[in-house]
Amino acid sequence: MDKNPFPIFINRVKHEVTNPLQTGKALKELGGIPLTDTLFLERPHEDLVVTNEMEVELKPGAHLHSSPPANYGNTSLDAAALAMAQAATVLPQPDGWTFVVFNDYDIPTAYSQHRVKLLVKLPPQFPDAKPDMFWISPPVQVHGSAPRGTSIEVVLGESWMRFSWHLADGAWRPGISELRDFLRCIKARFERRD
Repeated sequence: MDKNPFPIFINRVKHEVTNPLQTGKALKELGGIPLTDTLFLERPHEDLVVTNEMEVELKPGAHLHSSPPANYGNTSLDAAALAMAQAATVLPQPDGWTFVVFNDYDIPTAYSQHRVKLLVKLPPQFPDAKPDMFWISPPVQVHGSAPRGTSIEVVLGESWMRFSWHLADGAWRPGISELRDFLRCIKARFERRD
């Protein structure tokens, strides 16, 4: 028996499928996404990473989006070089974490502010341990509302908008990945404009 086609959205483009069970590879091919990109199934609290081999069950109106993989490199940046090159403030914390604040960080014009401060928290074991989430100040809106997965949090004595956003499994490669790779991923998150 033929199933009725139903709509799904991949990177905001409408597609129709008849089978609710789809692999990541099939969805990437349908959406014209390179197989090396990371695919996410949007969910209310945390998006699901859909690997090429994984099979997911889609409901009518499901939204998926992709992000290019981090551009990994081998050049290391020490704190002084980072601060000079990126106009960043490096703030070591008593618990071993390092907070890095980038002043005048540009984000796309779809947001209510075009230049913000960006805060990245680096764990004590960085770069072997991956960074997670990021914060901006002041808070922004996109299309009239707060971006998905955000909340307000006080850090360093001021209010920041926290993006509850996480790297895909395997995206961070200990010994290879660097802060600039994480910054590239943050840029890709802002490019989603949602």
